[in-house]
Amino acid sequence: MRISGMMMALVLAGLAASCGAQEDKENQGEQSGKVKTVPDSLFTTAFLPDTVGFAGADGVYSQEMPDGRTVWIFGDTFIGNLTDGNKRFKTDPLYIRNSFVIFEDDRRITLQQGNPEEFRSMMIPPEVEDGTSGKSELELWYWPGDAFIENGDLNVFVSKFSQSGEGMWDFNFEGTELVSFSYPGFEFQQVDTFNDLDSIHFGHAICETDSFTYIYGLKDGKAYAARAEAGHVRGTWEFFNGSGWATDAAQSEPMLDFSGSEQFSVFPYQGKFIMIMQEGSLSNRIFAFTADSPAGPWSEGKLIYEIPIPEDNKNIFTYNALAHPQFMENGMLLVSYNTNSFELQDHFDDALIYRPRFIRVPMALILKD
Repeated sequence: MRISGMMMALVLAGLAASCGAQEDKENQGEQSGKVKTVPDSLFTTAFLPDTVGFAGADGVYSQEMPDGRTVWIFGDTFIGNLTDGNKRFKTDPLYIRNSFVIFEDDRRITLQQGNPEEFRSMMIPPEVEDGTSGKSELELWYWPGDAFIENGDLNVFVSKFSQSGEGMWDFNFEGTELVSFSYPGFEFQQVDTFNDLDSIHFGHAICETDSFTYIYGLKDGKAYAARAEAGHVRGTWEFFNGSGWATDAAQSEPMLDFSGSEQFSVFPYQGKFIMIMQEGSLSNRIFAFTADSPAGPWSEGKLIYEIPIPEDNKNIFTYNALAHPQFMENGMLLVSYNTNSFELQDHFDDALIYRPRFIRVPMALILKD
């Protein structure tokens, strides 16, 4: 399904107005006591695959920039390989490891290094770029985490991975790094490496307060928290140890006893902190947790949505729900989730499987006792 210029203009107009008539109707239902999560068709339509540029991805982080625009940050991304009947043709490589997307006027713009036909990601490990690793980007790559703004620059946490075999799950975590870009030119600035993090995949969520930037990660399915002085993420970190803060990551303890999906969100809301986390082990259930402080203690998880899985394809799974609070409207939180398939060929037979989908979650549902 190609997105025409007129269709994209309508979508962008809808994004500016956010939810639209369907969500307004649901909000009226909320006011009358019907508090429920609903699909958001406008944002879902905005990320349909196209014949040029973005053609499907996962990850779906978003960062609001100083000028009010949002940069969307994706993981493995198909580029411009859509054919008639919502099928994909195979390229070499099949996809790139990450990309950025911005919306400008009536256009959806995909950002990556080089020209689209070169199939180079937006963020590439320097040792791959200069050849010192002896590996290609398919063998050593960045998958993106959350982002933040510092001195006007876009900073994106990334997890570095390497391929260890031929299978779909044959990859190894190599460490946490931070990639920065100028804005609005998106010119590469620098890469910083964070060592001694006790194998915790930090950078999957960011929450900023006046005093600290909180950096969250996952290890063995459990969520952990670290923090750095506001404006100094490249400085000294402290690690939540279950009751306070320690200087050694090896003393870290999980924030709560819940097995979650790798990527998640934490954000402030009306004096509280909200965590959105999909259940782990490729579950289709999305939960919300609340706390009075950025590291908890967290409330018992509240089920806010069960993602419908198509009955005609048992290969499909879903993961990594993320919140996008900058698009909050009428008390409805925008949340994305990913869909994928265990069978790679499915993505060429049906290009509509691998793409972000969006829902609206009433904050009244999240905060309800």
